[in-house]
Amino acid sequence: MQQAPGNNGFSARSLTGTSIYKEFWLMARRSLWALSLALPILSGCYSASASRASLENRTTAVASLEEHASRKASDSRKLQKYNELRQASHSQAAAADRTGDTSGTVAGDRGITLASHTQLDNGRPARDDYSDFSGPSLSERLKIPKDLPGAHAPPIALPPLDPAKPESRQSAIDNLFPHLPTPPAARVAESTPTEAPLTLDELQEIALNNNPSIVEATADINAQIGAAIQAGTYPNPEVGYEADTVGSSGTRNYQGVFFTQLIKTAGKLDLARAAENVGLMNTQVALRDTRMTLFANVRTGYFAVLVAQESLKANTALVEFTHEAYRIQVEQLKGGQATAYEPMQLRALAVEARTTLAQAHNRYASAWRQLAASLGIPDMPPRTLAGSADNPFELVDYDAALDYVLTNNTDVLTAQNAVTQARLRLRLEEVTPIPDVNVYGAIQKDFTSTPKTRTTYNLQVGIPVPIFNRNKGNIITAQGALVKASAGVQRVRNDLSAQLAAAYERYENNRVATEYYRTQVLPDLARAYRGVYERHQQESEMVSFGDVVLAQQQLLTAITTYIRTLGEQWTALCEISNLLQVDNLDQMEAGQLPVGPVPVPDALPIENADNL
Repeated sequence: MQQAPGNNGFSARSLTGTSIYKEFWLMARRSLWALSLALPILSGCYSASASRASLENRTTAVASLEEHASRKASDSRKLQKYNELRQASHSQAAAADRTGDTSGTVAGDRGITLASHTQLDNGRPARDDYSDFSGPSLSERLKIPKDLPGAHAPPIALPPLDPAKPESRQSAIDNLFPHLPTPPAARVAESTPTEAPLTLDELQEIALNNNPSIVEATADINAQIGAAIQAGTYPNPEVGYEADTVGSSGTRNYQGVFFTQLIKTAGKLDLARAAENVGLMNTQVALRDTRMTLFANVRTGYFAVLVAQESLKANTALVEFTHEAYRIQVEQLKGGQATAYEPMQLRALAVEARTTLAQAHNRYASAWRQLAASLGIPDMPPRTLAGSADNPFELVDYDAALDYVLTNNTDVLTAQNAVTQARLRLRLEEVTPIPDVNVYGAIQKDFTSTPKTRTTYNLQVGIPVPIFNRNKGNIITAQGALVKASAGVQRVRNDLSAQLAAAYERYENNRVATEYYRTQVLPDLARAYRGVYERHQQESEMVSFGDVVLAQQQLLTAITTYIRTLGEQWTALCEISNLLQVDNLDQMEAGQLPVGPVPVPDALPIENADNL
């Protein structure tokens, strides 16, 4: 059967095995022929594109090399010009030093822009373009602003160094760099044969006998004893004269006496006294808290005085050390081995050391006055204290301290007592609606039955009926107070835990820092300063004077930091002692905490209340 021609250009035939094979083979041959024609064309296009890309890359590389060569040539010219200017600047500075006129020698007068130390050491100029020197000079750019303190100081001017006449230059140096005045001697108390150094335990005993806070806390106990007595006291009876219906029958009628008595029921007086008795227990706990707070203040003042003494000793040595370094540099200036600005830098450090020493004097005086005030004797003169600020202390483990604080701290005891007191007051409000009994009685003479009189009596017994007022408002208030008191126990424990953790952190941080500074940092910096200074004297071209100043500043800063961390360490230890509430610091050492709860005086027994 004939079919229409297909889109492939071949005549359609019936699909037998032979025809399918012939058709497939013919199509394959034609496809291979078309591909053989297309390959040369595609290869030519690719070759042309690759040639263009290669040409562009070579052009870019050539341009980059030309730019690099041009930049290198420019840098070479800049470096040559920079070295010429630098050499001229050094020559100018050397000439100025020989003549004694150092007012204009600031690393070259025209065109030298600031460069980093690394650039100068490598011999490379800064990133400025030295081809244009029309800008301001370096001395103009470094001019100190007039509003800056010290800007009005005149420039250094010394006569030229003349070996034939050294007297004028020596005199000018002595006038410019005089000896610094001797600082006042440390006003630290010294022990005498008749007065032994005061120990911390002795200071605490003095405070107990003289501080008015102990008297106040004791007075609070006495006041609360009175409140507990009064809360359980029975109401007094009432007695009086009574005349009834006088004159109604032309006689005196009924004449006699009466009495009334309120009988308290449901144990209300016992509950009221018990609630006040818990208040008495809290005042006794408050006395212990006042005692422990006083001890903590005395310890804080005691260690503040010891640290102030250590600061005085260290700063006195620093004054001598910095002054000696300053005088050595002045002597080297006289011998022509130093420039005029070098002693000034060391003199500034020496004066700063004197300032720190004056502050140390004031700190010692203030620390002693504060200690004397905590003792209750503000005008007590300074006395020598036993002990040292750099003694090691082995503090008790944190977990053991926390357990002790959460069990024995007066804040916890007060919060627990507040819960007991709130329960008693709630119970008192609950039984208040139970009626109390009012009893009334009278004995009278009956004058109406003349001529013979009779004796009569009257008796009344009544109770209020709790119909309208059942004390519901006060009961709800007492319930809220109990809930608050119960939550307060955990709140207090949380607060104490946070305070103890923070105090331990401060103590450990400062203890570690103090130990490192004492054993490693300060010895290393002292040796480093010695080494830097000696090498500067031997190889000044290798170790500059700025390195000497830097090493001295590092040593002074480290000593100041050591004194500060030492004081903060003992302050944190006193905070821990205030939380542990121990009678002496020995109990804070490892394994020395008291076992079990700390005894607190019992409340006054009810049966002994009348004997006060």
